[in-house]
Amino acid sequence: MEIQPPPSYQFLFIMDPYPTLNLETETSLLLMGELLSLGHMVYWTEASQLILRQNRVFGITKRVHAVEPFLLASAEEEPLNRFDVVLMRNDPPFNVSYLHLTYMLDFLDSKVVQFNPARSVRNANEKLFALNWPEWVPPTITTMYAPALEAFLECHGKIVVKPIEDCSGRGIEFLNACQPDAHRRIAAVVTGSDGKGRFVTAQKFLEQVLEGDKRVYLVNGKPLGIVNRIPAVGSFLANIHQGARCMATELTNREEQIIQAIAPLLREMGLFLVGLDLIGELITEINLTSPSAVRQINQVMGKQIEKEIVVAMLEYVGAHQESVNQNAFRKSS
Repeated sequence: MEIQPPPSYQFLFIMDPYPTLNLETETSLLLMGELLSLGHMVYWTEASQLILRQNRVFGITKRVHAVEPFLLASAEEEPLNRFDVVLMRNDPPFNVSYLHLTYMLDFLDSKVVQFNPARSVRNANEKLFALNWPEWVPPTITTMYAPALEAFLECHGKIVVKPIEDCSGRGIEFLNACQPDAHRRIAAVVTGSDGKGRFVTAQKFLEQVLEGDKRVYLVNGKPLGIVNRIPAVGSFLANIHQGARCMATELTNREEQIIQAIAPLLREMGLFLVGLDLIGELITEINLTSPSAVRQINQVMGKQIEKEIVVAMLEYVGAHQESVNQNAFRKSS
């Protein structure tokens, strides 16, 4: 019997402009390179190049020929429904344009696999989603009401305040109740650049951050890699973009329990690619817009986990297409 070659799929990545990418932590290019090496077709577009005509989404796409050096073909307009897979890999801030992008991608045909689905990304804010498991989260408050934030600070003594919509440690404030200007700073953090109130999330400051912030890369709810990010001397920010150094680490029993607890909902929502952040065996964030740090995980683990990620993606796409074909057959018979 003749052996059939494995199927070749067409992947479309919705990306930020290439010159704006941080190549130190960029994960999408690793995935593209691995897909190309396996014979799959990879295409590039950007949010600014998407078009919704009636209920059909189109994009100005360019085929990716290589990632090192980065090489794209000429642009052409195509319907997004023609692709097997669409990956929305735009970095926060999750602003109004990002929100509108998710609305547009809601119109993709159900046969198109999305990593991660736009609807789920919209409904699972990276700073708030972990509150579905309050027992695994440090004391947290989300508000624009300054007196509530002041009371939270007085209760816990030290807190970190985060913009709900951003990433990479941008805009994070450390507040100490002993600081003479703490109340003034609270008034400032709940006020946006337009002078209007804005929601922020505050968490009790975890002293264990000085021992590191673990990034666990989950694929379909399973941990494939982990790196510990230790803040630079004199800093409390354990983000790679803020100068944190990366070290090898392992999961504790409690951290494995956390992953087992959150995995079912991740799978239910189709949140296939997730970066789980843990400090002191507690969840601080669940990154799901464009989770990264695969390069750093590879460095400290001596692995190439993009290969494992792509294998898992291909298996998922194959199972999805088989399910779609079976459903179509049932309807036609």
